[in-house]
Amino acid sequence: MSNPVIRLKAVSIHLNFSLLILGLSIFSFPASATAAEWDDLSSEQQSVLSSYKDQWGKYSADERTRFAAGAKRWAQMNTQNRTAMQRRFDQFQALPEDRRRELVQRFDRFKQLSPEDQQRLRAKQKDFKQRPRNDQKKLRDRYEKQRQSGDNAALERLKKQRLQSRNRPRQSNNRARNP
Repeated sequence: MSNPVIRLKAVSIHLNFSLLILGLSIFSFPASATAAEWDDLSSEQQSVLSSYKDQWGKYSADERTRFAAGAKRWAQMNTQNRTAMQRRFDQFQALPEDRRRELVQRFDRFKQLSPEDQQRLRAKQKDFKQRPRNDQKKLRDRYEKQRQSGDNAALERLKKQRLQSRNRPRQSNNRARNP
């Protein structure tokens, strides 16, 4: 049986890759409090979203708000960031519909995590990126194989262990110093 720590890292890596694609696409930024009407958009937002003008009223309030927030961020980006964002968005769009839906759901679950858990996943992603490409490929392949087989038993055991360790009282590092 494979090591559950490696399995968790592979899951985290896959999740973070998904988040990178989704989190940086212009259509997955958090929605603001109100839905945007076309006439309420700034000229920059209207320019970015011009291809959606005719269908604007057909989108849900949440979608319009998310599009508007993404367009605002897009308008504020420099050329280098726009190019990178466009590349990632194109990669996302090239995925099959069911895969994109799965990634959106994962991103939504990520947004529901506590800031500490989000930071922990980001740290794991950073660790993953620092690994040699060969190690990255092995971890991705292992995760994909497990994901396709639906084998989540080791991951669930590891999650349970982590929960138990979080619930244990922490030991204080405030030890009395010897005079």
